[in-house]
Amino acid sequence: MPTTKPTPDPSKSPVILAVDDDPTVLRIIEAQLMRHDYVVKKASSGEEALQILRDLTPAVLIFDVMMPGISGYDLCYLVKREPRLANVPVIFLTSRGDPKDFKTGHDLGAVIYMVKPLKADQLVNIIQMFCPVTA
Repeated sequence: MPTTKPTPDPSKSPVILAVDDDPTVLRIIEAQLMRHDYVVKKASSGEEALQILRDLTPAVLIFDVMMPGISGYDLCYLVKREPRLANVPVIFLTSRGDPKDFKTGHDLGAVIYMVKPLKADQLVNIIQMFCPVTA
């Protein structure tokens, strides 16, 4: 009989905030990161992310670029101007892969700019570089 891995403990595991208007992408991110003992908070818009960030300082932020309302670029700009959040690594995970987009993302302060489709193992490896899970 297979055993189910327990949900990561938010008091002991790094918290990742993933922001994407595609619920499938959010489910994939959450499933992959939880398997590696990360706690994943999800937001489907920039506005929702800002609400969550009022009370949370995550270990890493993952932003889509193209979202209705506040874009990922605008969200990154706002986050990087908030002293409490300024040093939180931002990863863009988006379908926009033009070299200008890479430059824009990095100019805004992102540490990594990834182009969809999502390569879950690659995302996990990158997150582990910035915030390894300690047992």
